[in-house]
Parts: sequence; structure tokens; C-alpha cells
Amino acid sequence: MKRRTATLAAAGMAAGALFAMAVPGTAEAQSGSRICGNYWKGYYNNGQEEVTWSRVIEVPKTDDSACARAIDRTDKVGNPPSEITKLGVTWGDRQRLSKKTCEWYSQDLLNAKYGDDVCLTMQRADNVFQVNGRTISQYWLK
Repeated sequence: MKRRTATLAAAGMAAGALFAMAVPGTAEAQSGSRICGNYWKGYYNNGQEEVTWSRVIEVPKTDDSACARAIDRTDKVGNPPSEITKLGVTWGDRQRLSKKTCEWYSQDLLNAKYGDDVCLTMQRADNVFQVNGRTISQYWLK
């Protein structure tokens, strides 16, 4: 009985180790990523209410060139959803997002409206060349 238990325990640990190597955890997968792009604060209702609109791309945290390109590529307000534009928003100055963590962006700037880590729904641009082909992720908060 002891031998069988030891064999099962060893098999379980080996399977667990294999799973851990094949399926990295979310925190580990996102730890190498950063958010780069821009956001704007807009005001409506005679300046009494505020909306935040952002356009970003996920890039490697060590790739300054990819981050700079993402900031350049997302430098226009673009086309916010009609839910925002129908409010008659007056946009403030562009604010750059340079190498922000996914968690800061999700939880602090967007107040977790889209969850604790929006990077989980993005496809990272792994270099400056991929930034040009990535869909710009757009989020807003009212």
C-alpha cells in the first residue's frame, strides 16, 4: 500500500510540474507586459461630469521602441462610441501612457470597469513592427 501511495504521489507531482510549465499563471504571463498609448479626459453637462477615453497597445516591458510606436499610433481621439459622443464631450489634452502595468491601467485608470487585468483580452505586440498591425484596444469610463 505504501509503495502504491508513493507511486501515485510521484505521478501527481510530475503531472503538476508539467502543467505548471505548459500553462503559465496569469500573473507570470502578464509580468513581462506593459500598456502604452494615450488617454483623454472629457467633460460634458457643462463641465460637471467627466469621461475617460483610452487607446492602448500591450507591448513587452523592456521594448522602448515598441512603446514609443504605440504612443504615436494611438495619439488621436479617434472614434469613441456613440454612447460617449452623444453626450457632447469636450476633450482635454492627450495624456501619454508609457509602460504602465496592466493592473495599474485596469484598476486605477479604469476603476476595474473591465476587470482587474484588461491585458488578458489583448494580443500583445512583441516588437515595434507588430505594433503597426495590432488592433488598438479602446476603453472608456464614465
